[in-house]
Amino acid sequence: MRRFLILILFNLIHFISGSQDLLFPINPGSQNYLSGNLGELRSDHFHMGLDIKTYGRINVPVYASDDGYIERVRVSGTGYGKALYLKHNNGFKSVYAHLNSFNKEIEKYVTDYQYRNEKFIVNLYPGKKFYFKKGEIIGYSGNSGSSGGPHLHYEIRDREENVMNPLNFSFKEIEDNIKPTIKSVSLKTLSFDSRINGMYGLLDIPIQGGNKINLNLEGDIGISVSAFDMLDGYLHKVGISRFQLFLDNKLLVDNKIDTLSYSETNFVTWFIDQDIFKKFRKQYVKLYQDDGNKLSFHKNSENGIINFNKQKSYKINIVVFDFFNNKSTVEINVNTNEIKKYNFIDLFDDNYYVLGNTLVIRSKIENREFIEVKFSNRLDISRSIFSDELYNYYIIDLRNDLPEKAFLQDKEIDFNFIEIENDKIYDFDNKNLKLEIGNNNIFDTMYVEFEKKIDTIEKFIFKNSLPLKKVVSVTLKPKNIYNKEKSFIYDISNKPSFIGGVWEENNIVFKTSELSEYSILEDKEPPVIERVKFNNDLMVFRIYDELSGIKSYEGRINNNWILFEYDNKNDIIISKKKNSIQSFKGRFVLEVIDNTNNRRTLNLNL
Repeated sequence: MRRFLILILFNLIHFISGSQDLLFPINPGSQNYLSGNLGELRSDHFHMGLDIKTYGRINVPVYASDDGYIERVRVSGTGYGKALYLKHNNGFKSVYAHLNSFNKEIEKYVTDYQYRNEKFIVNLYPGKKFYFKKGEIIGYSGNSGSSGGPHLHYEIRDREENVMNPLNFSFKEIEDNIKPTIKSVSLKTLSFDSRINGMYGLLDIPIQGGNKINLNLEGDIGISVSAFDMLDGYLHKVGISRFQLFLDNKLLVDNKIDTLSYSETNFVTWFIDQDIFKKFRKQYVKLYQDDGNKLSFHKNSENGIINFNKQKSYKINIVVFDFFNNKSTVEINVNTNEIKKYNFIDLFDDNYYVLGNTLVIRSKIENREFIEVKFSNRLDISRSIFSDELYNYYIIDLRNDLPEKAFLQDKEIDFNFIEIENDKIYDFDNKNLKLEIGNNNIFDTMYVEFEKKIDTIEKFIFKNSLPLKKVVSVTLKPKNIYNKEKSFIYDISNKPSFIGGVWEENNIVFKTSELSEYSILEDKEPPVIERVKFNNDLMVFRIYDELSGIKSYEGRINNNWILFEYDNKNDIIISKKKNSIQSFKGRFVLEVIDNTNNRRTLNLNL
C-alpha cells in the first residue's frame, strides 16, 4: 500500500513539473502561435487556457495530448461551442473547445442523441465509451460558440478542476523572446487624506519612451498597470502572467497567475481598476489587494497599498513578466525635487463622482471657495481642499454621513445614495425599488445612487455601482401600466439588452450581477426569418429578433424533427443530417419564438 501511494505521488509530481511528455494539440512538432493565454483579462472573466491560432481556417486536426477517455461532450451555440473533455489516466484532463466537428465515432454518437431527444444543446457523459491514445485525432478545429474567429481553445485541468498553465508543460511549439510592454501606470488615492501631487483622484501616466516617473505622494496610494505581451513570429497581444511591486527594493507584491479556479474566473472584475474600466473600457491590473480581492494567486504578506509620508522620499519599481521570464520595468521616484505634472482622469459626471468611500465635487474657479452640503439633519459649509486652473475641489467622507444635496453657486446637485455594506444582509425597500442583497454578495462597501425618471420611457437608473460578487435580487416598482405578457426588464445602458424578470402583481423582480440602467419595454414584434440556402441537402436560415432576442427555434419536415446547429454570434442556423442517406424532402415548417413568446412560422416545400 505504501509503495502504491509513493508511486501515485511520484506520477503527480512528474505531471506537474512539466516533464510530462504531452503532445501539443495542433500541428505538433511545428511552431505554433497564440492569440490568448492563461489569465488574460477578458471583459468579465479570466481566460482559462490557451487560444491556439489556426490562421482563419477550420477543420485543422486536433490531437489527443495524452492517453485517456472522453469524459464529457458539450455542444452549444454559445460559450465553448463544441467541446471535448479528455480525462487522462493520471486523473488530469485536457479540454478542446470551439471545435467544428468531432472524431467520426463521437460525431455519430452526438448526432444520434440530438435526433433521438430532439435538441441541439447537449451535455453528455459517455463513460469510457471513447478511449484515445496520445496523438489520435479527436476532432477538428472550428469557430463554434462564443468564438471571435477560428482557433482552438485548449486547457489542462488538475483533479480538482483547477485550470493549470499549459505552457508549464514545456511545449516547444511556442516560443517567446519578446519582452512585455507596459502601456500605462495609474495611481489612485485610497484614503480621505491621500494626495497625488497635492490632489485627490486617479492619475494615468502613459509610458512613452521612458520608464521613470517623478511624483509627490501622501497617504494610502494604490498602483495599477496596463500591460501586454507579444510572442515570437506573430503580432498578437496576449496577457501578462506575473506582476511584481517593489518599495525601496523590498518586494511587496508578487502575483503569478499559474493556476485558476472556475469559481473565481469572474472575479477579474475586482482584479482590475473599475473606475478606469467604467470610463474607458480599459483593463488596468491592480498591484494592490483591496477589500474583497481574494484571488487564489494572491499569496503576499502585504496588500500592496502603500502609505506615503510626504516628508520622506521613496523608490517604487514595477516589474511585469511573460511566461518565458522576459520582463519590463517602470521606476517611480516619490517626493524628490524633480516633480513632473501629469493629468488626472476626468471621472466627473454632473460635477461630482465617487471614488471608494469619498465623494469629490468641483465648482468653477471663478465661483466662491466654499459650497453648502445638506445632510438629513444639518447644513455644512465645505471649503475647497485643492484647486487647478479651472475648478475648486471639495471632498466628503461618505463613511461619516450621506449628503442629500450640494449647493454650488450656479447649481444644485441632488444625491440619492444607498450605502450597501459587504458583510451585511441588505434589504432596502421604498416606493420605487426593493433591493435584497445577501451577506458577502459584494466585494466591498458601495455607495450607489438610484433615481427613477419618466420621459418617453420609465427608467430605473443606478449610478456609482461596482460589479457584484454574486447575483442580487432587484424589484422595480413602475408607475406606468404594462402588458405583463410582453413587457420585461431591459438593460438600457447601451443598446437595449433583454434581462427578463417575473411579474409579482404590479412589480417586476429579476436577478443581476451588476446594477445598471433599466427600463421595462414591450416587445410585440415576432422574430425575423431570412432564407440563406434551401435545398434537399442543406438548409441555412438567419433568425433574429430586434428587441428581446431568440428564445427557441424548431424545424420539421413532414413533422419529423430536423437538427439545426445554432451559430448565435452570426444569427445563423444550419441543418445537419442524421446520416448521409437522409434527404430533405416534403413539407418544411420552421417556427422561431422570441423571449416574449412572439412566434414566426415559415412554411416551405422541398
